[in-house]
Amino acid sequence: MEKAVLRPRKARIDEMRKKKMKKRNVQLATVTVAAAVTASSIGLGGKEAKASAGMYEVEKGDTLYRISKDFDLTVQQLKEMNDLHSDKIFPGQKLEVPTEYHTTETFLQHAAIYTVVPGDTLWSIADRYGVPVSELKSLNHLQNDMVLIHQRLIIMEDIAVQSAKIIGAADNFTVEFQAGGRHFALKVPYGTAQEYQRLAGKTVIVTHKNGSVINIQK
Repeated sequence: MEKAVLRPRKARIDEMRKKKMKKRNVQLATVTVAAAVTASSIGLGGKEAKASAGMYEVEKGDTLYRISKDFDLTVQQLKEMNDLHSDKIFPGQKLEVPTEYHTTETFLQHAAIYTVVPGDTLWSIADRYGVPVSELKSLNHLQNDMVLIHQRLIIMEDIAVQSAKIIGAADNFTVEFQAGGRHFALKVPYGTAQEYQRLAGKTVIVTHKNGSVINIQK
């Protein structure tokens, strides 16, 4: 019997996001910078995806290391399962994967609070989270482009929240995390990566959007 081909990770996560948005269509009535936005006030939901035995189709940018982490394997185990004699793989190649895997990610639908750090500008914050400057200004009732250190700004829509262990700073702009047996990297404001390095090994609740950390809860 031919095994089902598993969809690329991005497609699976996008589908999970859409289902979550439909299932928990909770409207946030009023949000102000002075109000603390918490999980209980705006609704959190978890989503766990499972896949039965099948074949994974390699996509552009994949490596054996990344795929092995997604399926809770070592690189050597993945190579042995597929009779691979090198670490080279190519887009479209099909790899046999374990009988079951789990991916857990919790989505915060509506809002989160970002605290301005030294070096931030309204433009850099908008660019980091993939929102227009005009939207950021309107949402936070800003009359100009000036932001102040420690000022709190509301960030809206497509915000993910998950429990993850901090691995450490990869560089001045990037921090590595581990969750569900896989490693992933998120961008942070310049100059803050070393703060995460001091938390290496600790499990935190990380809130992120557009591949960038908004905040963490220790």
